[in-house]
Formats: sequence, structure tokens, C-alpha cells
Amino acid sequence: MRIVRWMGVLILTGLVNVATAQVVPPPLSATVINFDDVTEPDSLPASGPLTTEYSGLGITFAGFGHNGGARTQFFGSVPTGAASLPNVLYFIGIGTMQSGGLQVSPEFITFDPPIGTLQFDLTTLGFDCEGTEAVTAQAFAADGTLVDEKTTVIPLEGITVKFDPFTTPVEQVVVTSTQTCGTSFLKGVELFTIDNIAFTPAASGTGSDCASLALNAATNKTKAKTKCYSQAVAKGLPVDDKCIQKANDKFTKDFARAVKKNDCVTDADAPSIEATVDQFISDVNNQVNGSAPGPDVCDSKKIAAAGKKSVQVGSCFSRSARNGTATDDACVQKAADEFVKSLKKCSTPDQSAPLETLIDNFVRTVSRAVAASTTTTTTTTTSTTTTTTAPPLGLHVTFTSSAGTANCGGRGTPADPPLSGAVYSDVDQMTSIADLGLACLYIGGGNGNIAASQLPENAQTILDTPDAQALMASFGTGPRDCTKGPAATKHCLNNLAVECTTDDDCFLDGACQPDANCFFGPPVPVNGFPASCVVNAFASDASGMINLGGPSASLSVQLSSRVFISTLNQTACPQCIGNVCTFGQNAGGACETNNVNMTSLDCPPTDGTYIATLPINLSPLTTGEALLTATDGLFCPGQINPGAFSLPDARAIRQQGSLDLGTMESTLVSIFCIPSTGSASLDNLADLPGPGTLSLPGVTMLVPPSP
Repeated sequence: MRIVRWMGVLILTGLVNVATAQVVPPPLSATVINFDDVTEPDSLPASGPLTTEYSGLGITFAGFGHNGGARTQFFGSVPTGAASLPNVLYFIGIGTMQSGGLQVSPEFITFDPPIGTLQFDLTTLGFDCEGTEAVTAQAFAADGTLVDEKTTVIPLEGITVKFDPFTTPVEQVVVTSTQTCGTSFLKGVELFTIDNIAFTPAASGTGSDCASLALNAATNKTKAKTKCYSQAVAKGLPVDDKCIQKANDKFTKDFARAVKKNDCVTDADAPSIEATVDQFISDVNNQVNGSAPGPDVCDSKKIAAAGKKSVQVGSCFSRSARNGTATDDACVQKAADEFVKSLKKCSTPDQSAPLETLIDNFVRTVSRAVAASTTTTTTTTTSTTTTTTAPPLGLHVTFTSSAGTANCGGRGTPADPPLSGAVYSDVDQMTSIADLGLACLYIGGGNGNIAASQLPENAQTILDTPDAQALMASFGTGPRDCTKGPAATKHCLNNLAVECTTDDDCFLDGACQPDANCFFGPPVPVNGFPASCVVNAFASDASGMINLGGPSASLSVQLSSRVFISTLNQTACPQCIGNVCTFGQNAGGACETNNVNMTSLDCPPTDGTYIATLPINLSPLTTGEALLTATDGLFCPGQINPGAFSLPDARAIRQQGSLDLGTMESTLVSIFCIPSTGSASLDNLADLPGPGTLSLPGVTMLVPPSP
């Protein structure tokens, strides 16, 4: 595990020492996300970066925070009152940006449907942040209007951020921090946690008799079935099947009556709601007495009380669904008070609290299923293309990459054959100091510390040609092999759901980028600590020339190289294993791959790990010779340290391409410059700005028009 895990373990094992936090209880009608549903012993994080795990409750996460931090369990001393046990969502910077701190924030929290109230708890895990660690939360309406904003300095004992009821329904909240926590080696590092996110849906303004009656049908069935089990446990007898059937029959009749109102706002059906009810009944029985038969008077009362409270709380939500208003918290409080009173001879309020939580969560779940009119968001991913159906191909040229060396070397380690070039200590190229492996990518200046990376094989690139000489950008067969520039539309690469016009829409410089039409191969893992994953999109239409009489070929290729940092994963890029994406934006989704890196455009990195977009000009990408020299070793504009690819003495880089007319086997080579990523830690690691070079072996084919 990389730096984030190491820092998290260090912090959570020995340095947590927090006084009681200034926590504020959430409204009883609120949905509360406390991340405690997942527990894995000695797990950090508990289940990895968060995205849509809680979307069923109306909340999704995006942005670097949910990747630079994640759900985690506490180890050792737990900050009493500062967070619920056992998990929190933590944010820890793992390096520094030139502007100060790694871009762990902003974090985007999206609510569907929009919310009317919000609060959450903040701590610094017990570190003295010198009174300057502040978190800003900005709440936005669906149209992007800023509704409210709060900046909160986190005291050592923690604090609750509580918004006044929003005057306009809020769809998204953006969280950023000052990144000034800690002393000594932690000074300047972002470090805070979020827990107990509590929110209530905003008033819809549109009532629904269908939703109101459907919710009543569900809670009435709950009351009827719990009565059956309560009677059985009181007497120590099996539950009466006729009693259960009567409850089922009444639910079917009541739910059908609800649907006849013809104003249903969701597509919830009787079987799905009934399944939710039955699962709740099972959970109640298990929590009260492990589904034991009894006889037990108190267990009987607890089961019956659960059913009664579900009806009482359900009526509060049912009324708001019928009128299109927010749920009355006083109504929910009254139900809670009566529940506690009914069990005063059998349990204390603390003892019955877990059962109350189970009841409240059940009612909120059913209410959301029948009354929450949610929107369907189409998310743009890094593999989205604006070309729908590619036109039939005319005469065209295809280049299909092939495998090269099995060991690219780099960082002082020699590459194994086959080779494509060399690095020299003199501009006349008399003294070779390192070989360059075939199908390898080398980056950075002489003070860099990154090993070379293997380039994927079986990647195909298609260019149209009208005369078997001039090469022009092609729609190919789709985004995997086309060579067209980007679309006119733009999205935030750090939050792909957001369409943008400027970086201000993304809260991050350089994040608002044109939507890609075509990609130059699958994602490329780049070695380093931390490693990164680079997705190469065409920044403009590709072009070039091919001379079959020469034979030779030369391409003009300008890329938009999107860099995503890898922090909490075992591989730099998501992999396609068993036709399933291991992580990333399409985690668990279907995929195909056919390269040694096991990467795929079907498996893009998570948007929240986005760092920067680098303009990379491979022109010329040629089958001839590529040569770059520098008498002072400074090959590129802005380069600080002389040399190339961890070789301070490098003064010349030479690559040799080829094209065999008989076999059409070819090698395309390029030497180019890489600008700063904007991340001081990554730039120092790779020594950027600095040179880069690659060689692409493969097969070039002139293909006749499609029939």
C-alpha cells in the first residue's frame, strides 16, 4: 500500500487523542451516513474509495478526497464523541502542490433528490492544526447557484458544521480545505475527517396520493406482521401462518389502491416494497432475540413496538409525501418518545436505540422508494466519445502496435533487447551511456527517479488516405482507433458529471477539458511513488504522410495526456481481469483487454484522482530517425536539472524507427518534451519539465475501402 495507507496507519494507531467533540444531534427525520455499515478488522481503508456506495440513500461522492482518503476504521485510541464508531471518511494529503498541498480537495457531494437541510462532523484526528485548518463547504442549487457557504476552523475537539435550512433546494456541496494542518513533517498537509453526514430531502412542492398510500401500505403490513410474531414469542409458539397471510393479503390490496391514484412519482412495485418489508421484519426478530421462539414478554413487547413505531413514523413521511412538504421532525420525535415510553419496563433508551435506528432507516428507505423522485444522471467518463456511429471506412492505413522488450530498464538499469535507441553523453553520439528498449516510455530529466514503462501492444490507430500517400484523421471504428480531435463540449475531469466552460466550474485549474473523441491506445501505467495512470486523448486531428516507395511514414500527433494519480490501489491503472474492471470509474463493469498491462479504455481511472492534463506533441512520430541534443543537458523549456531519464550526463537522445515494405513491420519513434504536472511531488520524482521518448513497434497496413 502506498503513502496514504502508511500515513493513515501511523495517524490512527498511535496519535489519535481527541476530547469530546462539539457534535450536534441530527434531525430525527434525517438520513445519516456514518460509514459504519462496513467493518473489516485491521482494514485501512475499510472498503476503498467511495463513489456510489450510498447512492441508494440519495448521496454520491466525487473528487480527489474520496480517493486520497477513504472510509477507514479507527485503531487504538478513539476520539470520544468526535465520530461514530467504527468508521470515518478521512482526507490526508500525500504530497505537495506548487500552490501548497496535494489537491486532495475539492470533494463533491451530490444529493438526489435535492436536500433542504445538511450537517456533518469534522475532526483533525487529534492533531493540533494551529487554529488554521479550515474546511469550506459551498452548497449549490441544481442550476449552479450558490445557496449557502460556511467556512469552519476545526478545533482540536472536533465540531459539527450545521447549515440553516436551505432557502433553495441544494443538489451539490463542494468541500475544500486550507491544507495547513500539523507540525514538523505534517505541516502543510491536508488532514481532516468527515463523519455523520445528515440530510433531509427538500420539499418537492408536488404531492402524491400514490406515494402516501404506498408508504402506509408498507408500514401497516409491518405492524400486522410484527403483531403475529409478537403473539408467538409471548406464548413460545410458532408464528400463525394465517396471521401472516392476512397481513400479506391486506398489503396487496392497499398497494393496488395506491397505484390506482395515477400520480405515482417512482416505479416502485409491490414485490420490491414487500421484499423490503419482509427483510425488515426478519431484521427486527434477529435484533430483538435472535429469532428465538420465546416465551418472553419483553421480547414480545419490543417486536410489537417496532411495528407500531414504523406506522407512527411512516405517517409523518406519508403526510409529507401527500402534501409535497418536508417531513415534520416534531412528528418523528413524538413517535420516538412513545416508543421509549412503551418499553420503559423492558429496556432503557440506550438499549432500545439500535432497534429505533433500524425502524427509522426502514421507513426512510421505503419513503425514498415510493416518494423520492430522483433524476438519472448520465456521467461522462474518460472514454466517452461524441461520435456515435463511425461512417464506412474508405482507403485507410492502420497501425497495430506489437510487444517489444520484456524489460525496459531505466533508472540506472539496462534495458533488454530488442532495442530502439540510446542515450549519449555527447552531442556527437560517440559514447552511449544507456540503451532504450523497444515499446518503452522514458520520461524526465537527469535527476528523475522513475523506471521506464512498457507500452501496450495490440492498440490500433486508423488514418484515412485518399491517395495512399497523404494521411488524414479518421473516425475509424470508434474511440479506440479513431484519430479525430476533441468535441466542442467540455466536462470537468475531476468531476465528470459536471459540464463546464471554465476551470472555475471544476474548482481546479486545468480540469475543464474538451470531451475526447479518440484515444491513442489504452491507459498507460507510469512507474513512480506514487504511480500514475495516463489516458492519452487526441488533442487535434492527426495527419501525416506515408511513402511506400521509400518506404517511410511520418505522423503529426498532438495529445492531451490526462494524468491520474494512483494512491490506494495495487496497480497504477485499473485493470481488466476476467472481463471485469478492478477499480476506477467503471469498477466492476464489463471490459475487454489484450495487452500486457491489462489496461482498457473500458476501465478509466476514477475522476477524483485527476491531477493534470499535459500537452504532449509527438510530432514527428516517424519511421525515420529522431534525435534531440543539448550541450548543457537541458533538453526542454523550463528544465531545471541537466540530463535525461535519471542520467545527469545525457547530452543526446536518439531513436531509430523503421518500415519494412515486405512485412509491413514498422517502428514509430518520437522524442518530445513533458511540461510540469503542477504537483511538486510528482515533478520532483520525474524531474519535470524534462524530455520523454517512446518507440512503438507494430504492423502498418494499407487497407482497401470497406465493402
